[in-house]
Amino acid sequence: MAKENFESVNFTHISLFNFNNIVRSWNIDFIQLRPGKFLANLSQIVYKEFQFGYARFNTAVKQEGFSPEGVWTFAFVNEVKIYWRNYIVEPNSVIIYAPGSEINAVSAANFEVMTFSISDDYLLEIIKEVRMEDFYDSLKSIDVLVSKNPLWKKLRKAISNETDNHIKDPNYKSGQIFKETFTKELLILLKNSSVSKEKVSGKKRLKLLHDAEHYMIQHITEPITVSTIASYLNVSERTLLYAFKNRFDMGPKAFLLILKLNHAYHILHREKNINSIASLVRDSGFWHMGHFYKDYKKFFGELPSVTLKKNLSE
Repeated sequence: MAKENFESVNFTHISLFNFNNIVRSWNIDFIQLRPGKFLANLSQIVYKEFQFGYARFNTAVKQEGFSPEGVWTFAFVNEVKIYWRNYIVEPNSVIIYAPGSEINAVSAANFEVMTFSISDDYLLEIIKEVRMEDFYDSLKSIDVLVSKNPLWKKLRKAISNETDNHIKDPNYKSGQIFKETFTKELLILLKNSSVSKEKVSGKKRLKLLHDAEHYMIQHITEPITVSTIASYLNVSERTLLYAFKNRFDMGPKAFLLILKLNHAYHILHREKNINSIASLVRDSGFWHMGHFYKDYKKFFGELPSVTLKKNLSE
């Protein structure tokens, strides 16, 4: 059988802005949640019917978006704390991205994930071959599976080894046997795993957080308060505070500041016609230049003028 053509993506120490540009085609946005210089490593090997690879982030991030239509993704994460939708992910778990499903995750620093993606058509083909059609239907409603099966470590290691082979040898290609064997062993692992019961919040609270963040973004240039947000969402400030503390380990006021800083960071990297940093400060919802400079440098490790200089020199 002829070997398939593939694309290889391999980046180390990527900045937050460049990483967001890379993953934007996958309909995912990343927000830095803690101070420090964001650095990410990313390797992805993409074939026609499947892809695999890994990503690692040195600081806490929030991920939000949607997985591609027609593609299943299965993620094997390390033991760093991560919230996936309304679950806290335990060690030896597999996170399931059904085709077109919501991506909503918050991960701590040094989060690392190995991923394996497969086309829906090919997955169905293998499922029919191993006679697991009933399991396919139930898989669509599962967010996280937990297993003590040694296959979990074996499959995670297989992704790591296969990715490293591609990085070391540009002519290396993963064959049909790897794709088929991995998919069948993955199905065995999933079939013999337990649905996670580690829920940390209900879907109602997740929606509250989503609506609160959307309101903040829509009004990011305005001097909004926690009281304003709570009133708009028809909840108490205490309810809003508890929801943010539970999810992000910070209150809505601190989260709003982080959104504004991320907003300013991306404008400073993206726009080529910035008249002055003062106008950008106002466009990012800041009303005091001194506070903005201090907060920006503390969060990203450099002055906004340095960020802008990098942009204009590219």
